[in-house]
Amino acid sequence: MITELAKSLTLNIGLRYERIGQFGDKLGRNSSFDLSRADANPPPDGSLAGYIVASNFSGALPPGVTRVNNPFGNYGDGQNTLAPRIGFAWQFLPRSSALILRGGYGIYYSQPTGQAFYQSVFGAPYSEFRLNAGQSNADATFQSPFAKPFPNPESFPMFPAYSPTTSTTVYAVAPGFRPTMVQQYSLNVQTELHEGWLMEVGYVGTRGTHLVRQRSLNQAQSASVSNPIRGVTTDTVANISLRVPVLGVPPDSLVVMESEGNSWYNGLQVSLTKRLSHGLQLLASYTFSKTLDTDGADINSTASGNALTLGNPDSPSQRWGRASFDRTHRFVLSETWTLPSPRDGLWRAVLGGWELAAVVTVQSGSALTVAATNPNNIFGISEDRAELTGNCTRNQFVTGGTIGSKLNNYFRSAQTALELALETAELGSYPVLDKRMRILHFQRRYLSNGPAKEAAFNFALNCTTH
Repeated sequence: MITELAKSLTLNIGLRYERIGQFGDKLGRNSSFDLSRADANPPPDGSLAGYIVASNFSGALPPGVTRVNNPFGNYGDGQNTLAPRIGFAWQFLPRSSALILRGGYGIYYSQPTGQAFYQSVFGAPYSEFRLNAGQSNADATFQSPFAKPFPNPESFPMFPAYSPTTSTTVYAVAPGFRPTMVQQYSLNVQTELHEGWLMEVGYVGTRGTHLVRQRSLNQAQSASVSNPIRGVTTDTVANISLRVPVLGVPPDSLVVMESEGNSWYNGLQVSLTKRLSHGLQLLASYTFSKTLDTDGADINSTASGNALTLGNPDSPSQRWGRASFDRTHRFVLSETWTLPSPRDGLWRAVLGGWELAAVVTVQSGSALTVAATNPNNIFGISEDRAELTGNCTRNQFVTGGTIGSKLNNYFRSAQTALELALETAELGSYPVLDKRMRILHFQRRYLSNGPAKEAAFNFALNCTTH
């Protein structure tokens, strides 16, 4: 609805209703897993509590498995959406149309794609995912390479039970999965600097909620004397399996595709437009912005289900930071120029009608996250970011000099800062050790006798977590 409140003020108001579905399966093979329904301390013969199947699941329903009232295999949240939108244009100088204030706000929803539901391919009850390596695969031979009993088509539907003695892997779509919601808002001023030249300066913001990400829900919890977990009062690598929320499932193996991510974008945008005249038109744009989110270290892999969210899965605030695609500064210049043509004759046929077009983009680099694999993490999640105290400067990690000189030498070599950062991530995973013990461990592992020892020791002393 467009309303002209006054000659200088126009208001645009709208409301959109949409029912957004999810992917159903006519054979009833969609499923999910609800951690809140799981048996934290399952009996020795195992439990199936937490598994959820679709309304059209045709198999016998085992004890502990829940049937929902839709073919999605989850609770079907967020199907009915309301998206209000409002915008205005105000000519706030009473006797001039050269200055216009515009603003708006709107809510938009994104329909989930098939990629978000790929977890059902690996999840029970019509699939079983096994990873047998190392000691768990010690009995394998070329004649019998797979652990018995090996499932066949007649084995399904099958729900892998979990018990205190199992290492069951669960892949699923989160039971509360729902469509992504994005709120967009802006406020800008437009002015005509000269005939045919338009300048805009404005603020643009975006707030994203229910963003798709992949996360493990069974990370080991922290135990203490005041907060014992199954009789455990300390955090060690050896007792990880006793501190997980659900016994019988490894800490990184209750993997769900969920819609719990969040993001913020705030940007200052400036543009200068020259309308086509004398064969020339151009657009110059500059943006100063910042994008923050809860899972931005590798958003492409996390959102597509190819990697777990990096860092502490249970702490969105600890993972909050710059998105992997964030670029602070971005300048783009584009132009099209119709070249002068000869008036007539052969020269016009050869040289007439030519145009020169160019696009120039200058922008800041994207964020870089230093990550490491640490099998000794006391919470059972092996992938994390390097943890630093904040006393380190950028120059301690990055080689000085021009951009060109750093193309093949970005991180300092000879006791590289990257190596030190990765060691920092490892040392930060031993909260039961004091700082001096962690530094001594650092010395023994990395440092040799020589003049570099003291400098490297001071680096570790300042940069490792307390």
